[in-house]
Amino acid sequence: MRKAILSTLIIFVLILLFLPFRTARAEESVTPLPILMYHSVSKSKTGVYFVSPETLDRDLAELTKRGYEFVTLEKVKAYLRGKGDLPQKPLLLTFDDGHYDNLYYGLPLLKKYGATAVLNVIGCFTEYSSTHEKDKVEYSHLTWDEIAYLARSGVFEIGSHTYGMHAYKPRFGVKRKKSEPEDEHLAALNEDFEKIDRALLDKCGVRPVAFAYPFGAYDDVSEKAVTDRYDAVFTCYERINLLKKGDEKKLLKLWRINRDGTRQTAAFLDAHRIF
Repeated sequence: MRKAILSTLIIFVLILLFLPFRTARAEESVTPLPILMYHSVSKSKTGVYFVSPETLDRDLAELTKRGYEFVTLEKVKAYLRGKGDLPQKPLLLTFDDGHYDNLYYGLPLLKKYGATAVLNVIGCFTEYSSTHEKDKVEYSHLTWDEIAYLARSGVFEIGSHTYGMHAYKPRFGVKRKKSEPEDEHLAALNEDFEKIDRALLDKCGVRPVAFAYPFGAYDDVSEKAVTDRYDAVFTCYERINLLKKGDEKKLLKLWRINRDGTRQTAAFLDAHRIF
């Protein structure tokens, strides 16, 4: 009888000791989040920054087959702020530069699979398209009206890819120019960011949900200017994000994997361990 009581007490004590450990482990659990970075969807061009409509279709079909659920950036933000949950296998899509073919080819395909995406637009390219005739579907950018339409569609969230800093010269993206004083660098950044933010609000009725570094390039000054202004930031560091619920600072360095259009769907996904 004593042995039975003693055994019960030992088991009870072990349970009490083990519960906090299990709770701590649960709190430390991570949710993998692949973020795929697309650019142009083109029938006539192939390359590292181009995918065909057929490839995009195959990608979305294969991701769905592998059990991934497309999530919005707003849902990711909520999770990293400790609110709500993510599906077991979440995946976020982004499209950079604001190509018109994202609307022409991309929108119908995203709707077909119930997918959503963040569209990171470049202000000066959009302004040019808004004031000039489109030559071809695949060689033009979205107008302000078209961006507003995509924002209303419920498929695309709109992000900033700068107004006029998506260039190699005179500065490389948002990085400091050679011999440029820090205060002049900061002033140039803030002027550009204000210009794109104001244009999106006035002409499209939206505020950018995120900022995407042009070329993934930044330095200490530009990183601070960006993170002081935007609550979510996309980089080009090609890794799968590991999210912890409530870890809000992760929003300021969201990694993305470029969708290299020279690779077949399965080979691309397998190479980046998107199983």
